[in-house]
Amino acid sequence: MHVAYICADPGVPVFGTKGSSVHVQEIVRAWRVTGADVTVYCARLGTDRPDDLVDLDVVEVQPDSVPGPAREQALQDAALALVDRVLRQGCGLVYERYSLFSPALSVLARLLDIPSVLEVNAPLIEEQQKYRELLDVRKAETVLRRNAGTADVVACVSAPVVRWVHSRVPGARTALAPNGVNVDRITARRPGRKNPDHLTVAFVGTLKPWHGVPDLLRAVALANSTAANPSSRWAVRIIGDGPVRMELEQLAGSLGIQTEFTGAVRPADVPALLHECDAAAAPYPAEEAGRDDYFSPLKVYEYMAAAMPIVASSVGQIPSILDDGRTGILVPASDPAALAAALNRLADNPALRDGLGSQAREDAEKRFSWNGVLSRITSALPAPRKVVRP
Repeated sequence: MHVAYICADPGVPVFGTKGSSVHVQEIVRAWRVTGADVTVYCARLGTDRPDDLVDLDVVEVQPDSVPGPAREQALQDAALALVDRVLRQGCGLVYERYSLFSPALSVLARLLDIPSVLEVNAPLIEEQQKYRELLDVRKAETVLRRNAGTADVVACVSAPVVRWVHSRVPGARTALAPNGVNVDRITARRPGRKNPDHLTVAFVGTLKPWHGVPDLLRAVALANSTAANPSSRWAVRIIGDGPVRMELEQLAGSLGIQTEFTGAVRPADVPALLHECDAAAAPYPAEEAGRDDYFSPLKVYEYMAAAMPIVASSVGQIPSILDDGRTGILVPASDPAALAAALNRLADNPALRDGLGSQAREDAEKRFSWNGVLSRITSALPAPRKVVRP
């Protein structure tokens, strides 16, 4: 079967360093494992193509760079240009990563009479209104209704996203499909202390306000102030970049914490950077009133595959992923003191660090493969019907 994978969001480069880019690449890999031929149609190619995807057929149509309302129309025009390319090449199934202004899935599924999957990773309409700018709300809502109403399966990364889709498109045929991890790409860290002088806790992700990194920095300062000896003190490695990096650098400096900011790195380079650390953190903040924690924490799955001892906030999906005390340590969100206490536990107990890491790796292998994610999605497709093959 020939699969047309569409990502018409210019904020998600297919070959980029963001978690969303990793998601695109891993779903493509999973499709190829099934024996499917995949062509990716995108608004932004990116520059960090992995070696195993060198042969991947990718079609790029960049939207015109225009300001204001014209930008939103340009996004839709670029998506329709991608539709034209798909129609010329043909496909047996369309799989689209939901973006605000792309009507690609609804057009292609109807014209070609083929199976279709819409992947929804976030409530983009509200997210765009809160954190960026959304001018033509009606158009964005229309695109969502048409795509989600047409799709044979609307694959949602979390239960809150399922609820959001149903609140806007009640008849949508949803399937819950949380993120996964590639345990071949992310290998296991060897047990044991990495530096005799200090311990290092890692954070991986885009540096944005809702990732809770300030709480991690404050927790490290608290843990260090009560450390029994200098070698039990923590340093921090922050793997990633983003809009709040300068604020985080200033906070780390004011707290007197040894902190390394690696900047954005290729996904292929993340495992080695994790392996040099003693623990990893997912310090998500407490849920705001009236807001669901809709994320599916890609970083937590990657920490597990890397056999890292993990300290994570007990919010959203995380308690269903980590078994507290067996594959990680769960702490209340937005509570630096509790996070500091967990870091002190890990500092004082090498066996605990190694045990948590090995159990986390085992769970990653058994429960959270990307192939399993795609299988859950495709199993929700209706019985085969006539398709148009290239």
